[in-house]
Amino acid sequence: MSYLPKLLTLILIGLAALLVGASAQAESPSPYADLLLSPAVSPYPSTQTPETLPADLSGPAMLPPIASEPLLLLPEESLGDNDSELAIGVGPVAEAPKWYHVTYWLQPSGWDSGVELGLNGSSGTSETLSFRTGAFVKRESDARKVDFDIYHNRTQAEGIETQNNAQVNFRHEWLFAESPWTTYLQSQMYYDAFQSFDYNINVNTGIGYRFIDNDWTDLTGRVGAGTSREFGGLDDQWVPEAQFGLDWEQKFSETQKFYANVDYFPEWENFSQFRLLTDVGWEVELVVPSNVSLKIAATDRYDSDPGGVAPHNLNYSVLLIWKR
Repeated sequence: MSYLPKLLTLILIGLAALLVGASAQAESPSPYADLLLSPAVSPYPSTQTPETLPADLSGPAMLPPIASEPLLLLPEESLGDNDSELAIGVGPVAEAPKWYHVTYWLQPSGWDSGVELGLNGSSGTSETLSFRTGAFVKRESDARKVDFDIYHNRTQAEGIETQNNAQVNFRHEWLFAESPWTTYLQSQMYYDAFQSFDYNINVNTGIGYRFIDNDWTDLTGRVGAGTSREFGGLDDQWVPEAQFGLDWEQKFSETQKFYANVDYFPEWENFSQFRLLTDVGWEVELVVPSNVSLKIAATDRYDSDPGGVAPHNLNYSVLLIWKR
C-alpha cells in the first residue's frame, strides 16, 4: 500500500504532461495546418508528388490534398503582382459570342420547348372530329426574350370540313438591365381556308414597358407600328397599321398559371378598320408524368372587314402539352 501514493503521483504527473503538450500544440499549430484544413488549396502543383517536393519543405510526408470544391478560375488581369501562386491553372476566359455567330441566337441553355395536342370527336347521330396541334419554342435571358409558336385547327362534320386554319407567331424582345423599357420585333402569319384571302402577314416593331415583372406576375404593354397584307384577297396590298398590345401571365402556384394576350391592330388611315387578336388559357402541370401539362385555351381573331364571312373566328380547346 506504500506504493499507492507514488503510483497516483506518477499518474497525475503524466496527465499533466499530456495536457500541457496538447495546449502547446493548440497554441502553435503545424505550419501545414492551414493547408490541411483547406483542401481546395494545394501546397504544390498537382503534377508533383510528395517525393518531388522542394527540399526546403520539411516535416512529415503529406499526401496530395483532395479538393472538395473546384478552383475558381480568375482572369489574368484580375491578378496582382504578388498573385503568381494563384495563377496556377488559370487559362484564357471564353469571350461572349458576337451577334453574327449562330450561338448568339441559339445558345444551348435557357430554351423551353414543347408540343401540344387536343382531340375531340363524336359518332352516332352525327360524325364530328376536331383536333388542334401546335408547338412552341421560348427563351428568356437578361438581354432578350424570344417567343415562337405555331398551331393548326381542323374540324370535320359528317365528313365535310368545316374548319381549317393555322397561325404562326414570332416575337423577339430586347430587354434592358434595371429598366422596365423594352424594344421588340414581331411577325404573324395566318391562314384560313374559309376566309376571303389566302393568308395574312403582318410585321410590327415598337417599344414595350414591363409594369410588373416578378416570379409570380408578368404584365407587359407595348405600342408600335408596322404593316400587314392579305395575299389573294380583295385588298391585296401592304397597309400601314398601328399596334397596341398587352401580355399578362399570373402564377397561382408552382404548378398552375393563367395567361392572357391581346393585340389590337388598327389601320393608320382609318382606326375603325382593325384586327383584334385574343389568346387566353389556363395551364396545370401534372405530377405524373412530370413533363406533361394540361392546358385549357381559347383564341379569338376578330376582323372588322371580314370580306363577307363571319368577323369572329373563335377556337377553344383542351390540350395536353409535352415539354422538353
